[in-house]
Amino acid sequence: MSFAEWQPIYAAHGLSTFPVRIEAGDKKPMVKNYLRAGRRYSDRLAKQFPDAQAFGFALGARTKITVLDSDSNDDRILADAMARHGKTPLVVRSGSGNYHAWYRHKGEGRHIRPNPEIPVDVLGGGFVVAPPSRGATADYEIVEGSLDDLDHLPTLQNFAPPSTGEVISMGRRNNALWEHCMRQCRSCDDFGALLDVAETFNTQSLSPPLDADEVTKTARSAWQATERGENRFGQIGAFLSVEETKSMVGDPHLLALFAWLKAQNSPTRQFLIADGLETLLEWPLAQLRRCRRRLVELGIIEMVRPPSKGCAALYRWGTQSGNGLSISVGHALALKPQALSSRGSVIEDSLSISVGHCQNESGMTATVWRIASRVPR
Repeated sequence: MSFAEWQPIYAAHGLSTFPVRIEAGDKKPMVKNYLRAGRRYSDRLAKQFPDAQAFGFALGARTKITVLDSDSNDDRILADAMARHGKTPLVVRSGSGNYHAWYRHKGEGRHIRPNPEIPVDVLGGGFVVAPPSRGATADYEIVEGSLDDLDHLPTLQNFAPPSTGEVISMGRRNNALWEHCMRQCRSCDDFGALLDVAETFNTQSLSPPLDADEVTKTARSAWQATERGENRFGQIGAFLSVEETKSMVGDPHLLALFAWLKAQNSPTRQFLIADGLETLLEWPLAQLRRCRRRLVELGIIEMVRPPSKGCAALYRWGTQSGNGLSISVGHALALKPQALSSRGSVIEDSLSISVGHCQNESGMTATVWRIASRVPR
């Protein structure tokens, strides 16, 4: 049956529906402002999209429905979830074979995997595809109960929403949502999963929440950037500001060492720049030592622990390093060379059997590359 046939049936039960396009598991409403759809708008949509084969409705305060979404076709997962949160008479099997248990909304909000170990979402916001929509592989269907049970759905029991942390107000919401999506993209299997993450963040962390269309637009932008290989959020690498590059372009070896260190070490790490690095970089030792001293003189790095027999010096990023690394993009500071104390001119790491990222609190090197040892001079 089509959307035009089912729209009045759902309307008779107090639910305003809208058409949805499902392609390769990606569920996308076919209209704008769908989360605000009322009876008149829904009636108009039924005439505008009579042949749509999938449709849905908003969740939350407007429809007074929350869905317990079992992201698994194992009915034992659903049974365990209902044992914790209370049994409901209305259960739907989705087009992918997973389960949706419908409850009366009581302000739960939208929570994706509130317990990371259990593949169950609590959807008190966003929208859900309704039966008997045609899914990517099968039709949505009611497997327990009927639409008549909508009048006496129970509320979700034994659910304590996790802490939402900082609430972001107007003026920062769009940037905050985009950055959140960019950071979460690589842990999402498809765009639908990322959209879930975006809608959850919008509901929990933005005040007031952004319009649903804006959330979808932002999530899609982040997903497309990731597909193009342009998402550097959460990746470690070397980002050099224009000022940093200009200040060192006349000294290619210095610039190369600076970039190499940035690519290997995060802003908070302590790290080695031992003499043995000359083998990895294929430089003369004198060149490596000169560049190391120069980075200290410029305030880009500073010594944490001086060298001693059998133990190379330990360094960290200095105040002029732009925090050493931009894990997102665009956070490097302008380089303003300034001289340090004369101790920087005498630093020599004459003994090293390894070079690496850092040392942890116990003094163990976290990541190392084994290279030839050098006899003290």
